[in-house]
Amino acid sequence: NDNQYTFPTVDPSSFPNNLDIRHTLTFASTYMYRGLKLGLGLNYRTGKPYTQPLEGPAGINTSVFPFTIDYQSPNSSRLPDYLRADVSALYEFDLSPTVRATAGASVLNIFNRRNVLNTYYRLNRQNEIETVESISLGLTPNISFRVAF
Repeated sequence: NDNQYTFPTVDPSSFPNNLDIRHTLTFASTYMYRGLKLGLGLNYRTGKPYTQPLEGPAGINTSVFPFTIDYQSPNSSRLPDYLRADVSALYEFDLSPTVRATAGASVLNIFNRRNVLNTYYRLNRQNEIETVESISLGLTPNISFRVAF
């Protein structure tokens, strides 16, 4: 998937848009045996584009107040690839002839991978460029218990 912004008055006039994710792979599988249901899911995608500041002192524009950040070409860098694997298990059973229960457990991001979702930059109080990253959840366990009557 190749998604480009085009602005004739901007240099460069064409560059990747914020959601230009070139490759995505999703896999899901379940196995059922009697009241037990096991699941496995995998999500992979190549990194989203983002814009880095210019390197060194050129990255901070001191000719204006307050100082600002000067950036490289728009969306000329890419975040690291995203990979997350999840597992789950559900077990259904009868509590009585009219009451059914489901117990479950799952783990998101079983490899505890550090997935960067977004990156941006700001100037701190010392007028130094700080990188701010939004990170996905790490290994996340969940449990559930449901009763239907």
